[in-house]
Amino acid sequence: MSTPYSIDQPTRTPDGTWMFGLFAGALALSLILHQVWWFGFEVLSVHFVVVLAALWTLFRPTSIVRVLAMLAAEVCSVALDMPDVGSHTLLVLVSGASVLAYVGWTSLGPRRLPDAGLLFERIAPFLRVQLLLVYAVAAVAKLNTGFFDGAVSCGAALAAQVAWFDPSLLDGAWRVVPSIYGTVAIELALPVLLAVPRTRLLGLALGVAFHAVLALAGNVPFSALALALYVAFLPADTPSRVRAVALERPWLARWARRIRRAARFRAALPIAVGSWLVAAAVLTPEPALARALIANGTRLLVVAIIVLAAGVLILCLRRGGPPAPSGSLRLGHPVFAVGIGLLIVNSLSPYIGLKTDTSFTMFSNLQTETGRWNHVLIPEAVRVFGYQDELVRVTDSNDPALERRTAEGTRVVRFELERYVRSRPGTTAAYTQAESDGDVRVASSGAAASAATPVIDRLVKFRDVRAPERSGC
Repeated sequence: MSTPYSIDQPTRTPDGTWMFGLFAGALALSLILHQVWWFGFEVLSVHFVVVLAALWTLFRPTSIVRVLAMLAAEVCSVALDMPDVGSHTLLVLVSGASVLAYVGWTSLGPRRLPDAGLLFERIAPFLRVQLLLVYAVAAVAKLNTGFFDGAVSCGAALAAQVAWFDPSLLDGAWRVVPSIYGTVAIELALPVLLAVPRTRLLGLALGVAFHAVLALAGNVPFSALALALYVAFLPADTPSRVRAVALERPWLARWARRIRRAARFRAALPIAVGSWLVAAAVLTPEPALARALIANGTRLLVVAIIVLAAGVLILCLRRGGPPAPSGSLRLGHPVFAVGIGLLIVNSLSPYIGLKTDTSFTMFSNLQTETGRWNHVLIPEAVRVFGYQDELVRVTDSNDPALERRTAEGTRVVRFELERYVRSRPGTTAAYTQAESDGDVRVASSGAAASAATPVIDRLVKFRDVRAPERSGC
């Protein structure tokens, strides 16, 4: 007898399997883009295992085994990198761990892996809720005095980077106010539009346009991940509509067959891996060339994918009646409720004083340190933890990078400074309170070893605090 959460059921429809494959393929591509954007064409690292698993998944994205292997590799990679990870990779960590736990738990009874289509049906509400949460948290975080100050706002700074190929196109003051208020309006609108089934297509249209702009501004990894999560908001009959459109347009059907044949070619994966190795060998000795190619190429690739996907979706919507809603927001298993709970705690962490890094504040100028609180709606009285109560300035260190961090008025949370020292044996740093030149104290890897536990050091990290008059993100 099946339990309410069992996945030991027959396949529903081919559409469900194709939706799972579309999500898995988009997620695999986003993981590869993240790796290229942040670390280049690495080979001798755990990140390369994620790339291998992602490439393996791309050539058969409907394979449950391949997708689970990719998620396991990514979860392990991010866990090893903690706490030095990005907000979007932390999101993938929680998502991947939740999906792996769900599949493991529900497969114990039948002792077999679930059908791909039915699995996507189970995880889709979880994917939807977490993206809505991220958008809402990012929007709320921007309701602070710093983000609305055109001289220092991250919104204005990112808007200037959209035309990276010719910065003079967007160097005027005219872009500042629209970029600030437009960003807040869009991030407030997206969770509402995507949450309501009748307005989801409008939300998708607004979202893909927004992420195209973000990708051009340099936020390639999160934009690529958002596109993968958008699959969960597509109408359930999208694959059927795509097939129907392809049958009506022979050229589209031919391209689909070519792509399918290429993916089934036995040498496809070795060729892809070999291409990665060649790129690593060629570009590693030329870091400047590598950075330029990656920065420009990944931006254009994400935008090209968005344009292609938008064109196909428009063709699908023009055929037949209005599409059915893509599904509910009801979480189907306690594992997913735990995952959302962890994301909520992570989202609240800047305000309660737990941590400020990887908290989905998304270039918001938010400051929650003692004496610098700038949110206009959430009061400072909600802070519970005292980790960020003291800002310090490094006066001397045997680590040049650490010494440079507090130049030009930037300050470091004392806990973060001591965590940094603890994580690097042999490092020492003399520091003083940000507002005082006296009372100089010294932190060393030995002296600071007992100040926190390894678990806290793995989970808690704070951003450096810029001087209020300094712009940038």
